[in-house]
Amino acid sequence: MVGSTTALTEDVVVARVSGAQRLCLLATAAAFASPLSAADALRALLGRPDADLVVAGDRGSCEAPETIERLDAADLVIALDGSALHARAMWRASALGAALAQIPLVAVGTVASVLGATMIDPRGGAPTTGLGLFDAVVVGTRAAEEQSRRTRSLLGSGLTYVEMGPHSVIHYDGTWRVEVDGGLRVTRGDEVVAL
Repeated sequence: MVGSTTALTEDVVVARVSGAQRLCLLATAAAFASPLSAADALRALLGRPDADLVVAGDRGSCEAPETIERLDAADLVIALDGSALHARAMWRASALGAALAQIPLVAVGTVASVLGATMIDPRGGAPTTGLGLFDAVVVGTRAAEEQSRRTRSLLGSGLTYVEMGPHSVIHYDGTWRVEVDGGLRVTRGDEVVAL
């Protein structure tokens, strides 16, 4: 998981992208730019004009066998930043959502927040239900301090809250690892903790 598209230029991510013979970009219809424009910009940034683009913008595409086959065939999938709520609505309880738990995945920005059992609603910082690919850790991107404080208060001390900065790179494969701090803040309630 990376804090923003900028973090995709960090050495540890560049090495993964370079090592992927088949790279796939995954976008929802609600990407901040059109999915095609966002994918073209990312292809240029990564130097990978060959990267396949899968747009999962509706429930039909999230259930389509060809969508899952294209993701399964990739050595690495990068889920483009976009609307976390749209991604959750499309991916939750879908074949695509189940596939995300099985494939090598780099999720960018707010879309990374969708992956956990608890995600943060970006409209106000309240916890809500995510995809459930991991428990006990809530991932988000750095927000204004007032919203961050509200989120920490609502989460309480029972969950670890990981706020990624724009250059943060974290890895989860059953255990958590910080690969690039990049402005990362990890808290449990108001206490700063290690991930």
